[in-house]
Amino acid sequence: MLELTKKHIDDNLSFLFDKKLLVCVSGGIDSVVLFDLLNRMNFKLGVAHCNFKLRNKESDDDYLFVKNLCKSSSIPFYSKDFNIDTPKHSIQMSARKLRYDWFYELIELHNYDFILTAHHLNDSIETFFINLTRSTGIDGLTGIKSINNKVIRPLIPFSKSQLKDYAKENNILWREDSSNFKNDYLRNKIRNKILPIFKEIDSDFAINFSKTINRLSESSLILKKHAENFKSTNFQIINDEILILKKVLKNLSSVMIFNLFVDYGFKNTDQIIRLCSAETGKIINSKSYSILSNRTHLIIKKNIENIELEYFYNSESDFLFPDNIKVAHGNFVNDNKSLYLKKNQIIFPLIIRRWQPGDVIYPTGMNGKKLVSKLLKDNKLSIFDKNKQYVLTDQEHILWVIGIRFDKRKYSRINSNLKISLFEK
Repeated sequence: MLELTKKHIDDNLSFLFDKKLLVCVSGGIDSVVLFDLLNRMNFKLGVAHCNFKLRNKESDDDYLFVKNLCKSSSIPFYSKDFNIDTPKHSIQMSARKLRYDWFYELIELHNYDFILTAHHLNDSIETFFINLTRSTGIDGLTGIKSINNKVIRPLIPFSKSQLKDYAKENNILWREDSSNFKNDYLRNKIRNKILPIFKEIDSDFAINFSKTINRLSESSLILKKHAENFKSTNFQIINDEILILKKVLKNLSSVMIFNLFVDYGFKNTDQIIRLCSAETGKIINSKSYSILSNRTHLIIKKNIENIELEYFYNSESDFLFPDNIKVAHGNFVNDNKSLYLKKNQIIFPLIIRRWQPGDVIYPTGMNGKKLVSKLLKDNKLSIFDKNKQYVLTDQEHILWVIGIRFDKRKYSRINSNLKISLFEK
């Protein structure tokens, strides 16, 4: 396996030569084999070990094992204890984030070039089956990438049995993680229950399956390239919106539609297809984006954080709100461009917030009152613009639907001493 690893690195990871490499070593067979291979190949190594204290003495013994392994080879050793106070189902995700955050801190602090982990072919196959239960598309079925930014996985082409054979042939010691035999997590269930069935059917299952993963990877790259070409021609960017003609989407396959919209958080292709035939004003949302259907186009826009701004300040001082709304004090002549008020009529603090259903304004230049929602509709604001519309209030009522209309109840035409305006930088 040493020669196979050398060839793999020569052919695919030659940029690692003469670089400082931080190897992540838990003490298990996978990471110890990776350490041994790289050490025999005379790479410049450092070792990082995480202790999450999840297995009590067993975790501490892992730490001592890895520490002594590095000491015997005169390799720099870095370790960190972590305490995870989180529900059981999210421990793995929390641990992963903590690990990688620390690894990136180490390479920055100690000038390492890359982070190396011991993920192998069986890990990649497990990831395939995990993603098979989710709506990931073809890309999610391509397993674990051997290169991901600064994280390199040199053992991805090699099966677990190859690692075991290498450890046995070279009398390598390692620590056994007892939690690997528990089926508390989906990955362990796949590893311990599902994959043995496939291996029983085909003893070379892992190697043969890798060919399937490689073909899926090639197919994924082709689809991504095709999707990017389509976007460059048909996704029109205007300000902060992306416009796509509905008619160009209607004849596309669901696979293509998935690849076009998955980066915006939309994985349900049927939902996108239905939106192409939906009435004007229909909108769907992902965590970060919204898609609006109008008469001819789908419009993609990034969601705005739903925040309410409230500020308390000295009523004798000038102040600049976010979005360049300026509060100024003095004696002013009304120019009909800014909101003019008398301080003795205002109940502070002033508040800027998102408009809400049921909000009412008594608009200047109009008789009576009006729902803010109706005012926005009359001004032909799109759904996206409505969602980001703010109002200015005091503690009694709305003073200004910002940028659209003042409220006349406290609007002062003469003798004003408070001016609120949209301030141009």
